[in-house]
Amino acid sequence: MIVMIKYRKYIFKGGLNFILAVVFLCFSSAAFSQQPAELYKTASQLYKAGQFDQAAADYEKIISQGYKTAEVYYNLGNCYYKLNTLNKAIVNYERALKLAPQDEDVQHNLAVANTKVVDKIVPVPTLAILNAWDSFVSFKSSNGWALLAIGFIWLALVFFAVYLFVGIRRVSFALGSVFVVVSLVFIGLAVKQSNKEEQTDAAILMVSNSYVKSAPDANGNDQFMLHEGVKFQILDRVGEWSKIRLADGKVGWIERSSYEKI
Repeated sequence: MIVMIKYRKYIFKGGLNFILAVVFLCFSSAAFSQQPAELYKTASQLYKAGQFDQAAADYEKIISQGYKTAEVYYNLGNCYYKLNTLNKAIVNYERALKLAPQDEDVQHNLAVANTKVVDKIVPVPTLAILNAWDSFVSFKSSNGWALLAIGFIWLALVFFAVYLFVGIRRVSFALGSVFVVVSLVFIGLAVKQSNKEEQTDAAILMVSNSYVKSAPDANGNDQFMLHEGVKFQILDRVGEWSKIRLADGKVGWIERSSYEKI
């Protein structure tokens, strides 16, 4: 059963994105700084009025101005889903998921959209320990891990201050040292998750269907056909052709113009 797509209110999440947005707004003109918020408000009204194409256009404008948040991608995906544009809905849900990997609404809507994809790809099984590690790293976004790191650094500074000025030396120094180590771990997780978010080797097929070739040539043998919305990994590129790999391990070549990177 397809569950009704949810709609979110306008919220900028993520410490780093929020800080960068605030800094940018401080150095922008008042008229320009209000434009993304005004566009978002207009897009919200258009969405509620059922004018999904116009709402999508406004969300696209917000993204073009550099406001690439999970909420904007999520709402843009909702618009395209309502417009029955499956490929664009999926690619925007995937982009939202990269920025908010634990967001249940994004996970749900992406799962619903994927039920409409013709190709049912069964992933190659991976080690349980690797899945557990990946889930742990994805528990928070890079901004989330970074904020935790900053919080523990401040705690470490507090205990080091106690060590220097109060006199509870052994306990305060030990706790301060522990918090420094924990903050370094969180920084490492933030870097790892950031690298994952910045990866551009995953893509979504944007054309209705396309044959995957055995070689980077239009005259190459047809190996199998893929349909819009299917996700794959980009391995290599030769001219206008890209070598791809599906989650089930199948490999082949496809035209660059037929897909869009997540």
